[in-house]
Amino acid sequence: MQLTLREMERYRMPFLVWITVSAVAGVAGPFGTLDGMGSAARLAYWAATIGLSIALSILASRLSSQFAWQGGLGIWAGFVVLLSGILHGINSAAFAIWGGVWDWLYLAGTVALITCAVKLISWGLKSPSAPQPPQPVRADPFMQRLPLDIRGDLVRVEAQDHYLNVVTRQGSTLILMRLSDAMSELEGRGLQVHRSHWVAREGVTQHRRDKGRDILVMSDEVEVPVSRSFRTAAREAGLF
Repeated sequence: MQLTLREMERYRMPFLVWITVSAVAGVAGPFGTLDGMGSAARLAYWAATIGLSIALSILASRLSSQFAWQGGLGIWAGFVVLLSGILHGINSAAFAIWGGVWDWLYLAGTVALITCAVKLISWGLKSPSAPQPPQPVRADPFMQRLPLDIRGDLVRVEAQDHYLNVVTRQGSTLILMRLSDAMSELEGRGLQVHRSHWVAREGVTQHRRDKGRDILVMSDEVEVPVSRSFRTAAREAGLF
């Protein structure tokens, strides 16, 4: 049941977009569908094409996240070719005047431009915000273990033998403590991504794939590996 609820939450926004855009396009009838189709046929046409576009884009997004940028670019190029080909077939069946290579090239170019625009907007929303001045940190058990000049927003914690290397936006220090005990005091402020690494959500600036491995680039420019056992939790937390 928990898995089902998580999936429903993940796809709620795409579902609402599909319903809303399909309804608006079905009523407005853009690209000549207002005069060329009846109300029911027009609504079905836009619901099918928009739903297909959203479903394939979700699939492409999930597949591309498994590869470095070169592989991801190839997947999105395949998405453009596949989607435009399917839409070309639908249009050829629905409209007598539609057909030919030029119509497909026009459609493929439109799909590519829309895809690029959506990806650019998405990357812009995910880009890290401008650095903010240090804010007063509320006293808590873990922060009280750190020297006064190091206390600040946490970036990451790394286990090193019997010590922890604690990195904040003010600097770093070593403390004698087990990672499992630190995680108990840091609950809700980040998550463990490797048996030796804990990261703060705000400390992650980038995600990349390297030879099949997930890597998180932190604000101190250190690259932290994500082990397979923690990958699902990291994805659900929005780290990539």
